[in-house]
Amino acid sequence: MLRLLRDYLDEFKKIDLEAATIIIYSTLVLLFVLFLRRTHFILPGEAFLERLIIVGLIYVISPLLLLFLFKRAPKDFGINLGNPKQWMKEVFFFYAIFLIILIIAFKFTNLKTVYPLYRKAAHGMSYFFFYQLIQLWYMLGWEFFFRGFMLFGLERTFGRMSVVIQAMPFALWHFKKPKIEAYGAIFAGIFLGIIGLRARSFLPCVLLHYLIIVTADIIGLLL
Repeated sequence: MLRLLRDYLDEFKKIDLEAATIIIYSTLVLLFVLFLRRTHFILPGEAFLERLIIVGLIYVISPLLLLFLFKRAPKDFGINLGNPKQWMKEVFFFYAIFLIILIIAFKFTNLKTVYPLYRKAAHGMSYFFFYQLIQLWYMLGWEFFFRGFMLFGLERTFGRMSVVIQAMPFALWHFKKPKIEAYGAIFAGIFLGIIGLRARSFLPCVLLHYLIIVTADIIGLLL
């Protein structure tokens, strides 16, 4: 029995500690967010918006703990400006492609009944812009977690496969969205991961993802 336990301990020692920590820690954070109960700290009368703020904060802060634990520089987690002149061109090029996809999807599916997720956004421009401001914060945290912390943190061990690894929990986190969006998130996650690695930054992923979300909200209001 002791020999069997020693064999298992030896197997554990063969696992890359940093990569294993990032994967397990990311899973714990995502589960914590999933089971997070309604809070009443910031906007007591707006549960949906307050959740975006709190969860965005968790996505921003939680990876920083491992950044200090492993003594990594911010750029090692994609906190880097990169070359904006280059990635801005790519972002707007691919945004044009996604715009066409969005228009087709809204035309032939029920997405127009889903967006904007915050229903009060249809009640006036002040509601709409306030929602988009909060959504920008949430998207910043979301993309930092997946396309910063997970993508670049796992790249050191898995290389380009980190693109696929981070895309899987990203896609699963769309389980409450319409099926067409949830399945599409698999490829979107991979695509955003490639953009992040090319730019050596998570910022272009924030911009592209946010533009797509805002556009979906606008189309949902117009249709």
